[in-house]
Amino acid sequence: MPLTVTLAPLSAQAAETKLKALGYTSNLYLWPMEEAFYAELPAATGDLVEIEAVPHDLAGLKGPEVLSMLQDGTLQIAAQNISYMAGEDPRFEALDLAGVTLTAEDARKATEAYKPVLSAVMEEKFNTHLLGLAPMPSQIFWCRTEIGGLNDLSGKKIRVFNSTLSDFVAGAGGTTVTIPFVEVIPALQRGVADCAVTGTASGNSANWFEVTDFLYPMNVGWSMVFWAANKETWDGLSPETQAALSEQYAKLEGMAWEEQVKRDVDAIACSTGGECSYGKAANMTLVAVSDADMAKHAEIIKDYVLPNWSERCGADCTAEWYATVGAAIGLAPEAN
Repeated sequence: MPLTVTLAPLSAQAAETKLKALGYTSNLYLWPMEEAFYAELPAATGDLVEIEAVPHDLAGLKGPEVLSMLQDGTLQIAAQNISYMAGEDPRFEALDLAGVTLTAEDARKATEAYKPVLSAVMEEKFNTHLLGLAPMPSQIFWCRTEIGGLNDLSGKKIRVFNSTLSDFVAGAGGTTVTIPFVEVIPALQRGVADCAVTGTASGNSANWFEVTDFLYPMNVGWSMVFWAANKETWDGLSPETQAALSEQYAKLEGMAWEEQVKRDVDAIACSTGGECSYGKAANMTLVAVSDADMAKHAEIIKDYVLPNWSERCGADCTAEWYATVGAAIGLAPEAN
C-alpha cells in the first residue's frame, strides 16, 4: 500500500523534476544535514530537480521496511541503515561486521572497495539504485547497570539491530534483544534490556543518558547508512538529471563522512562530562576499554562474527568479501 505522510508544500522553485524522499531519523544529526541538502538541491542542480523529504520516524516507519518500499516503488528515494536489510541479503551487513573495522579510515577503505558489490546487488535483486553510503559514529554499549569491561556483558540482555551484533554479543556471553531505535528508551526503562548498542552521537542526541549510566566505548560497528532511489524512478530521469543527482549525493556522502569523525569524539566527551561542542552534556561513567578486552574482542571476531556471517552469506559471497573488503583493510582468510 502507498506511504501516506503529510508533507510541507513544495517550494516555489521551478524545478523540472519533483521527487519525494524519506530521510533519516529526525532526532539524529544526519537529518538536519539532509534537510539542508534538499533545501539547496534546486539551486545546486540549476533547477533540474527538487526533492521534498520527511524523516522516516515522522512518517511512521521503523526502518527495516524501507528497502521493500523502495523496491516496489512506494518510496522514490530513501535513506536507512543498510544492515537493517540483512534479512533480505547477508551482503547488506558486510560493511558493518561487528568490530571488524575499528577506525573511520578502515571503514572508508572497506566501503569504497565493497560499494560496487552493493550497487549491483541493489540494482539487480532489489530494483534499487544506490546513491551513497556513509557511517554514523561508532556503535558502542550504553548500560543502565554497572559494568567494568567486556566480561561484564556476560549474562546481560543487550539491544542490537542486526545479526552481526548478535554474533558479537553471543561471543561476549550476553543475550540479544532486537528493538527498533525509537523504542529503545522505554525498553531500557522497563528492564527489557540491560544495555543497548547504538552510535556515540545517536545515543547522545536521543537522550539515552537519561536511562543509562555507564558508557562502554568498545567499537562494534558503524551503522552504515545508504541513500537510494527506486530503479524505475531513477531510470525515468533524464541523463542530465541523473548526473546532477549523482554529483550532489556524492557531496552529501562526503559531508557525512567528515561529520562522523567530528561527532564521534565529541559525543563520548559530551555524554561523560567532558568538553562538549555538538552534543548534549551529560555525566555518565566512562568505562575503560582494556588491552585484555581488545584481545577478547579479536577472539570474538575470529570465532563468532566472521564465521557466522560467512555461513549466512556462503562461500562465493565470503570469497568476494575477502577480495574486496579484506584486501582493502589487510585481512586475509584463515587457512584451513
